[in-house]
Amino acid sequence: MSFFKKLVRSTAPDTKAGTELLKGNEDAQNAPPHPPTDEMFSTAGDYGLQTLSENAGDIIDIIFVHGLTGNRESTWTEKTAKVFWPKDLLAKDLPKARIITFGYDADIIRGLSTAGNGTLRDHGKALAEDLAIRRKRTDSALLVSRGSAQQHVKDLLESTVAIAFMGTPHLGSNIADWGHPISKLSNLLRKTNSEVIGVLQPGSEMLAAVQQEFYTMLDDRSRNDSKYINIFCFYEEVGYTGLGEIVPKQSAILTAYPNNGIHATHTGMTKFKTAMDAGYVRVHDQLWLWYNAVEESQDAWKEKKDVAKRQQRLLQPVSVAESDRGGTPYRGPVFNGPIYGRNVTSGTQVTGGTANFNFS
Repeated sequence: MSFFKKLVRSTAPDTKAGTELLKGNEDAQNAPPHPPTDEMFSTAGDYGLQTLSENAGDIIDIIFVHGLTGNRESTWTEKTAKVFWPKDLLAKDLPKARIITFGYDADIIRGLSTAGNGTLRDHGKALAEDLAIRRKRTDSALLVSRGSAQQHVKDLLESTVAIAFMGTPHLGSNIADWGHPISKLSNLLRKTNSEVIGVLQPGSEMLAAVQQEFYTMLDDRSRNDSKYINIFCFYEEVGYTGLGEIVPKQSAILTAYPNNGIHATHTGMTKFKTAMDAGYVRVHDQLWLWYNAVEESQDAWKEKKDVAKRQQRLLQPVSVAESDRGGTPYRGPVFNGPIYGRNVTSGTQVTGGTANFNFS
């Protein structure tokens, strides 16, 4: 289970991370803000994008992506209290964030129906392309044709500033050890997606390849214009009777990045009843740090832009009317203030572009 936060419109504060956020997102600053909508965008059914919170002036997008056997709503919903916390809690705490969930066919072993055969790459590609086009349609309405689909996805990557992983099996999952034979047995009765389970087995070559590509991407981002992506990993602290932890800590963390535990099972670590739940506080606080950096960076960018506008106005040529000069109209800078020296008449306004005064 994981979700990531992506910057849509932002610039940087004076911090190192903020400076890195600035460089990839100045184009987004010039795009018109998406207007408030009476009905927020959502695909029908369980698959695709679902917008939970959207307001004019939003500065970031936060996208929630569930894991295997998950759902774009139930994964994040505490059933007893019926709290869908991305919508019911987080949207109130981070009011300038557009919050979106993404759903895909993650049921690798269905009851009586046929499981989907999409691979992890297929699902990742669908997320990237859906989100890239949705951003473009929202920010620039009918300007989708300005760039290729590949360029939209590239822009999406360059705008991503942080990823929070929640129980994500970077090194595989214990559940795959028994899930794989179960899926083989199930194939006798119906089609299952054993390929996805195989990828998640500890030691999987495909999983190792995906991890290497991910690290390469992070390294490229940090080397090229210092476009650093913030990473934080959460891991489960409570196992299941007879099974233990679904994703052990050593698989859920990335050693080069910070991490923290949530005192819950694998499925429980993504569900919170109230804003005071310890797990929610930890997740919220981490998101707030990134959210706050984005907000500060936007304020700094606006101030920088205002200063540039003021400087530009000062350098604009000023037209001096003929009636004011008693001669031919002239466009050029106006020198205000008294000028003293020989051959200068007191009280005379001096105008001109390049003016040479000989005071001897």
